[in-house]
Amino acid sequence: MNLRKREFLLFILSCAVLPAWAVRDPFWPIGYEPPKPKMPKTATTDAVPQKKLPPKVVTPVIKPITEEDWGKASKTLIINGFTQSVRPDTGETRTQVMINRRTYAPGATLSITNADIHFTWRIESLADRDLKLKQIKAARIITDRSSNLNQ
Repeated sequence: MNLRKREFLLFILSCAVLPAWAVRDPFWPIGYEPPKPKMPKTATTDAVPQKKLPPKVVTPVIKPITEEDWGKASKTLIINGFTQSVRPDTGETRTQVMINRRTYAPGATLSITNADIHFTWRIESLADRDLKLKQIKAARIITDRSSNLNQ
């Protein structure tokens, strides 16, 4: 190896291992040393850190549906009218009722949602403009309100 290559390699090696004076901030005054970092005090190093448990999921209490709820829902049903028609070819009489601007025949089911409760009735009869509804099912609609808070 010639002399120039050897000098170059020694120069590269000396640059790789920098002396302590080379890593100081050039704007510090001569003789200044920065304060040593303080180590946080631990109570005991022997103690095993405990795992944090995930928060308990609180299931909401679902109130039962009462007759008062059924009554409030039935007050939202607006009877717009009754129709009665006769088929000319068979002579069959057909009676229908219009509730909340929709037409229903006897035996049909009627569903509405009121106060986060889904109600279902069956139309029992329409004789002499006397509407008789049978309560079939009511179920609370569960909505996750916490996801709406994040939006």
